[in-house]
Amino acid sequence: MGKERQLTFDPIPKNLDNNINFSPDGRFLVFDCRDKGGINTNRRLGVVEVATGKVTIFYTQKPPALGVGAASFLTVGSVVAIHALTSGLTYDFTVRGGMIIATDGSGAIRWLDSRDVVPPFTPGALRGGTHKHEPDASGVWIGFTYNDHIMRARGSDLRNVGVSKRGVRVAVPEEPTGANFTGESFSVLLTECVDRPKPGSDEYRRAEGDCWVGRHGYPTAQGPVRARAFRGTVVVKEDDEDKPYGEVFVVDVPDDITVPGPSGPLQGTTMAHPSPPKGARVRRLTRTAESADRSLRGVSGHLRAEGAGRWVAFIGKANIHGAVLSQVFVVSPTTGEVRRLSSIRGGVVGDPRFSPDGSFVAVAGSDGSVYAVSARETDWGRARQVAPTGAAMPHNIVVSPESSLIAYNRTVNGVQQVFTCEA
Repeated sequence: MGKERQLTFDPIPKNLDNNINFSPDGRFLVFDCRDKGGINTNRRLGVVEVATGKVTIFYTQKPPALGVGAASFLTVGSVVAIHALTSGLTYDFTVRGGMIIATDGSGAIRWLDSRDVVPPFTPGALRGGTHKHEPDASGVWIGFTYNDHIMRARGSDLRNVGVSKRGVRVAVPEEPTGANFTGESFSVLLTECVDRPKPGSDEYRRAEGDCWVGRHGYPTAQGPVRARAFRGTVVVKEDDEDKPYGEVFVVDVPDDITVPGPSGPLQGTTMAHPSPPKGARVRRLTRTAESADRSLRGVSGHLRAEGAGRWVAFIGKANIHGAVLSQVFVVSPTTGEVRRLSSIRGGVVGDPRFSPDGSFVAVAGSDGSVYAVSARETDWGRARQVAPTGAAMPHNIVVSPESSLIAYNRTVNGVQQVFTCEA
């Protein structure tokens, strides 16, 4: 059994939120300071130095803005995070954006995406709130989830997946309440959720839990294809009721996202959600909802892919010796092949995390320990307990860039602290 190290001890909450928390050089972990009140009550971001455990609060939001969190490292000296509007409009799923924030304590900030909620809307700008910002290996592309402000007012509150391409400033007109802002990226949605999916179809009503597929995409004979995997909620009929289940999907991300696709304008209309660009092809990879055994239907967890883009990890259900348990599965974004990876006694909880080198998946066991499950063909599925059982469940598991260290949160005396263990 491996040993763990409690890295932080002070009373400041430190939520890793299962993001790109390790700095590119592996020296720091970024966190937000939310407590039970959530992101909407938090104004601070900090880092902890992995070698020493030194905690530094590098950003404190200036009033009237209130709400910052879920940070990911973008470069060694900057992060991208959810941020409330600087005008002071109340934070909400549809009233927020992605902010690039310096980690040197200077307070320097700039918007990642642009927001325009006044018709006629602006191509490349969004009309709601972005969330869960994840940079790709190049730092040029940043994926996110999204809720639309315009359509929610019409009763359609869907969550979609989108992407921002940095370096293309999209200027939007000012708005009297401060609801608009201009960012440094061209942003579009990649998915098309529907309010009422047809039972038994590939239509989905939520898209979330998304991740980049590999450092450069998934492999094909023609070369790598840039893509994001996501968990889409489909519907099937069970006993005359519509039952929702999560499934794994993948969407290709075209190089040019400025060209509208066949569904409609990129920026949407007053009556319709924004539409994906040309070439944003969505494919369903898993079909657990079609299983004859209803207890095995559905997938969960934040999806995570390995660096070469060959596998995407998710949490599914397996019948092991008569017991239905949550376990780690992987699916190929190229062929759709599904393989069970783990067979951990008692099952797993939370989100799986693929190591960047693709050699293992880190996951929490139901007993409160941390496992590293081999994804190498030579010892496929071998689970090593790398951190012992704890009084509090490990969560927000992340893996260092060189795949040697695992970090996670445990709650100690009501405070989220950071722990690490050797992979």
